[in-house]
Amino acid sequence: MENIFSKIGYTISNQKNSELDIVQDVLFIKNINGTIRWIWNANDSEPLFLKFYNVGGIRAKIFSLAVKIIFGLKVQKIVFNKMTYYFKKQEKTFFDCTDNWALFTGTVGVNNKAILYTDGSFFKIATTDNAKRLIKSEHKILSNGTFDFFQTPESKQISEHIVQLSDITCGGIRTNKIGIAHLKALTEMNFRGQHLIQIKDWELFSDLKFDFFNTIDSRLPMNMMRKIGMLLNAVSEEDYINVSLSHGDFTSWNMFENEDKISLYDWELFAFDRSTGFDYFHFIIQQGILIDKKSWKEIYIDIKEQCSGESASFLFNYDLEILHKYLKYYLLINCINYLKIYAAQDKWHIQVDWLLQVWNDALNSFVIKAKTARELVIMDVFDALQNQEYATIKFHDGSPEQLSVNSDIDILLNKDLSESISKLVKNHSLVVKVSQNKKSFMNTLQLVMTDGSILSIDLIWELKRRNIVFMDAKKAIKNAYINNFGVKSLCFKDTQTYIKAFYILNNETIPEKYKIYEEQKENDFIQSQQDVCSSKKYLLKILRKNKQNKGIYYFRNLFYYLYDSIFRSFSRGYVITFSGVDGAGKSTIIENVKIMIEKQLRKPVVVLRHRPSVLPIISVLFRGKKAQGSFENTLPHSGTNKSLVSSLIRFMYYYADYFLGQFIIFIKYTIRGYVVIYDRYYFDFIEDSKRSNLVLSKKMAFLGYKLLLKPKFNFFLFADSETILSRKKELDAKVINELTTNYRILFSKLDKISSTTVYKTIENKEIDQTLDIVLQTLINR
Repeated sequence: MENIFSKIGYTISNQKNSELDIVQDVLFIKNINGTIRWIWNANDSEPLFLKFYNVGGIRAKIFSLAVKIIFGLKVQKIVFNKMTYYFKKQEKTFFDCTDNWALFTGTVGVNNKAILYTDGSFFKIATTDNAKRLIKSEHKILSNGTFDFFQTPESKQISEHIVQLSDITCGGIRTNKIGIAHLKALTEMNFRGQHLIQIKDWELFSDLKFDFFNTIDSRLPMNMMRKIGMLLNAVSEEDYINVSLSHGDFTSWNMFENEDKISLYDWELFAFDRSTGFDYFHFIIQQGILIDKKSWKEIYIDIKEQCSGESASFLFNYDLEILHKYLKYYLLINCINYLKIYAAQDKWHIQVDWLLQVWNDALNSFVIKAKTARELVIMDVFDALQNQEYATIKFHDGSPEQLSVNSDIDILLNKDLSESISKLVKNHSLVVKVSQNKKSFMNTLQLVMTDGSILSIDLIWELKRRNIVFMDAKKAIKNAYINNFGVKSLCFKDTQTYIKAFYILNNETIPEKYKIYEEQKENDFIQSQQDVCSSKKYLLKILRKNKQNKGIYYFRNLFYYLYDSIFRSFSRGYVITFSGVDGAGKSTIIENVKIMIEKQLRKPVVVLRHRPSVLPIISVLFRGKKAQGSFENTLPHSGTNKSLVSSLIRFMYYYADYFLGQFIIFIKYTIRGYVVIYDRYYFDFIEDSKRSNLVLSKKMAFLGYKLLLKPKFNFFLFADSETILSRKKELDAKVINELTTNYRILFSKLDKISSTTVYKTIENKEIDQTLDIVLQTLINR
């Protein structure tokens, strides 16, 4: 504060040092960090400091109105902070401290400038060498340039630290969207000095590349830097680019609109060699991030929608490809420039995190060919975590995005940070669906990407099994180490403790891949891995002595466990059926789908053959268990039964199995979150009853299906007869074709009459393609 006033001709102090000192009461408003943001003469009758305030959003309008009411009621000295300063006038000063004035102390950083408003003018006061260069640059453009479609302030250089600018705000309003007035201004600037150059001759871009590869700061998002590096390396120096005059900070808070014409100030960042549309993108993106708090997904929609009208044709000629080209260069220029600025700042404002997060997401649009959507989301999650306290659990030691498609991410962090990560992925442009299962100690997120890939993330803030806390999460986070890719993980000792406790408390032996953590120490709380049961009893005995599992904590943990079990853990499973003639490839697909659901969708799976089997095979009733093996070795369609009575009896028996079994399966598996997969299902009775040694009417079988609970997903796999016969020679080509046609007709019919159940027919040519169709069907319903 003393530095600012000394540059405008006053020495200030909290105590009187001379009889010539002017006693002046001031009012002020602080920043979040406690420093003074706005300060003004306590005797001002109007809130002049609002001259610095962007009255854009609803909250800003409410604040502005509240301030005006306070001044209208003349209670500002009661409401705002008050302080007494002693002003000593220096030889050179340009304003009277006893007059009406207001001062904005500026944004902390290498470009810091204070702004004084008094006597109908703004005075920019540079407090750093870089700020001096900027105000000198602004004075130069304003002194030499005039424009037809927008107004600029008159400029006067007071000293090397101060520039006086006329007030052009009167009568105008701030608008938060690009309109005709803005497009006219942008078009005029676009034609000022516009020229087409090759990238290799673009000095601004060359300087930025140099700055980027020499900008080093451990706080900068590591994966964002990798993305920018990839984009820079992919730019051909032989390409051409349109450059022209750019304001540099073309935002709603740097302009007023009046009678379809804007008044534009703050020209200190102007340049004649920025890419076309730079200011257009800057206005919408900065407005979206800093004022409207929008995600990149929402901002990108604004970019396309606001580029309309005749004037817009001058920027991108209504061509989305051209818009994307210049959006990429805007992001590169803006990101690299500000990354350099942020690296020079000791402390970051919260707005820096907002900006970096959205810019990072925006860059994904241009590196999506080099990385999958899943990989980019993983990179962005770890960038958001980079400067926070967290620790991954059992995470691989390579590049974070190289995580196996069958692996999830377990992250230990505090609860507030988990909310931030949840919000990040929900708003991410590459995520189309987020499912969450939130419990008292963790939140499981399952993400579906734009390309159909899946990622599961466990956000954990307390290490518990049932009602037992088995590790101190805060200590584990503090002990975390950082690998070469910037990922923080549990240290070896904590990983060893976690794995032993986790698997023993879950009554499981440690998997082979974690055997490295199984080595015992004499005083380790787990003495023997060979006897899991006794180890669990011993471990629980030790853990229950810990403070977090005793007394009031015991009852708290028990309450949360019961609450999670009753209200939070309900995740119902579903039933999947696969049908098809023998040789259609069902077994292979079912085997892979089982793994896919367990690893990617993270649900337990039970595979059943044909029917629930709560009732035994009929032959077992009469010939005992030996008939089971005989039945399993019997080829399909080899039965000789031709009796309608016998068929009816047999069908009623099997139907009873389906009818009763569906409820048992529901209670035993589905309601507990299991996925039940049927290898063949009831549809065989409708279209291929001979396979079950029955002579049966289709109408009767179809009527029976109406009374059953419908499986959620039903897939019919088929292939041409030649392919099937190359796999199995159980049926001839004619029968294969006939059955395939009948099944497809049935599935088509069922699909038309059902809105809640899926009946999908898939030609099973390529396993990967079939699996992808199945997976997309499962996650999109």
